[in-house]
Amino acid sequence: MTETYPLFQDILTEGATAASLLPGLKQRVLQTNGQISALERGRCIREQFPDLAVDTLRLADEALAGRLVLPGTGPTLHFIGNPPEWTENPVNDNEYTFHLNRMHHWKTMCEAYSLTGDLTYAKKVIEEVNDWIDSVRCPALTDEKGDYVPGRFDGLTPWRALEAGIRGYRTWPYVIELLAETPYMNESFLEKLVPCIYVHCLVLYHISPLLWPKADHNHYLMENLGLLSFSCLFPELRNSSLYQNHALKELDRCMEAQCTPCGGQIEGCPSYHNGCVFWFAMRNVFSRKFHLPESEAYTKKLHKMFLHSVHATRACGGNFPWGDSHTADKESLCLSAVSCYMASGNRDYLAAAAHFYPVSSIYEVIRDNLWRIPDITHLKDDLIWAEAHPKKPDLPLLAWQKDLNQVYLRSSWDKQALSLMTGCRTPVQNLHAHMDPGGFDFTAYGLPLISDPGIYTYKDDENRYRFKRAASHNCLTVNDRDPWEYRGSWKYGPQREGFICEVQEAAGLTCITSCHENYAPAQTVRHLALIGNRLLLIIDHVTGLSPDDTVQVHYHLNRTHLVCGDDRSLYSCDDGPSIELAAGADCETIITDGKISTANNICHDSRQVCFRLNPDSSGTCYFAVLAVPYPVTQNKRTVSVRQALNGDSFTVVCEFKEYTLRFILSGNKLKKEEIRHE
Repeated sequence: MTETYPLFQDILTEGATAASLLPGLKQRVLQTNGQISALERGRCIREQFPDLAVDTLRLADEALAGRLVLPGTGPTLHFIGNPPEWTENPVNDNEYTFHLNRMHHWKTMCEAYSLTGDLTYAKKVIEEVNDWIDSVRCPALTDEKGDYVPGRFDGLTPWRALEAGIRGYRTWPYVIELLAETPYMNESFLEKLVPCIYVHCLVLYHISPLLWPKADHNHYLMENLGLLSFSCLFPELRNSSLYQNHALKELDRCMEAQCTPCGGQIEGCPSYHNGCVFWFAMRNVFSRKFHLPESEAYTKKLHKMFLHSVHATRACGGNFPWGDSHTADKESLCLSAVSCYMASGNRDYLAAAAHFYPVSSIYEVIRDNLWRIPDITHLKDDLIWAEAHPKKPDLPLLAWQKDLNQVYLRSSWDKQALSLMTGCRTPVQNLHAHMDPGGFDFTAYGLPLISDPGIYTYKDDENRYRFKRAASHNCLTVNDRDPWEYRGSWKYGPQREGFICEVQEAAGLTCITSCHENYAPAQTVRHLALIGNRLLLIIDHVTGLSPDDTVQVHYHLNRTHLVCGDDRSLYSCDDGPSIELAAGADCETIITDGKISTANNICHDSRQVCFRLNPDSSGTCYFAVLAVPYPVTQNKRTVSVRQALNGDSFTVVCEFKEYTLRFILSGNKLKKEEIRHE
């Protein structure tokens, strides 16, 4: 069953007609864009941002030929058909179909028309709009009894509610605004387009709240942005004020449900957090554009989310890739900075991003949003100023995000600093999380050295599992098992409790303690200690094991050439920054090939180190590893580590050439002693 598009005259406010709607729409588009036409805006962009204009035209020409890069196609261009085969999935990746039906390529071709005045781009877009409306029918919203059926809008369909929302705020408005003065934007086209937009509004108003009753997911955020955008663009639609008020109310509720007191988005994935900063900021962007009321409390929380984005950035730049997060992708601090700049006009946000990223990375985000920013000349001046005045954060070096059970820690805000992220929250909040309780990511001297593997793919295949499984992360396993059952890309088995239990700050060290019970009856405790802003000590403690159990401690090194030294140590000898791992107890050491992903469908070689241990007769296993980073290639062993258990105290002794460090762990408290050699 499919939804029948309503008659054009039945969905407009009283007295509105196609003849009155068209000039009213054109006038509204001009007014909300500062009386600057699409072609005038394009000329200004070509003058102020010629390189970005060239890049946009390249992408538009590829789209004109029907050649796109989509999920599952790899980095190569893929022919989508002419007209596009909207409902096909030729690469067996659901994200392919979803992304194609978000029509990002329409946006690009509309921008190309704005830059050039070439109607070829506009004509192609309008042809595809007509084809999509004719060929991709909306499922019926209700069943035979008249009850809404949300399940029809939550699977592999171009009418998934998320895609309806993204079309509403991100791509279809460009068709309407940038092509408003073309001959293709006529009464006949509006009579076809507007009923389809009205059905989008019905889906977003009636179905989305049933899918996300708690307003606790990024999808619901985008779906309400789509509803807000459509209702602002077409106030002539029947119930447009109802839709607008609903969207504003629900966006406020999303902020309440999704922004934790510490400013983190509840899913706990830095990439998605930065995406949410953009989506939350868009509410204020629309408010400024359409003269809607803004909430001071909402705006303050948005700024707090930006500060979280700063903490979630590695010292060397890029996100900490926790959960479904990437490092080299658009969902970075640059996106958060540009978003908050668009929402406020405050150029300090751009300067904060310029501390971590080259201005070219900020420009890439700007390119995607150029037509949203009213004053292009002012924008160019602000970008030049930000590049000349990068702003080092004035924030604490330690951020314990208690609601997310995550900790961000660094030795300074310099880009060469040591930086660490760890988390332990089980059961997980949603399935963007990976199976890595107590895992961590560690950078030093401008490079990730002990790295989280990232996403690589959403496709439900062996690669999805490989990048989500525990053994690919820097965490501990028992009997080579994942901490809970992996049932598919978006499905896990039951989980037990896990959390960050303590953060200790003492002279010369900061220690983060996490624990979880996902290997019950065994309980695992991990202590991660940054020592003297120079070393990282990892102590794992497992109790409740049986004599036949084994423990594996995994480290994923962003290096490819490893040498096993004497006395239970190994070190990397790649060019550039290096890392040494020294273990405190005899164990079997296994080194295997690994992969680290920086963006979808892109990965590079790495090495995975697994230390295999057996428990003692009481079912207890202690294991210490000292990680020593170096700013240059290290071709020899520099430290030896030994450990000992004395009653309730666990001692780790680290021998360097010039000094000895002695650590005593009692409960969750770690003490450090340093002895200088004569």
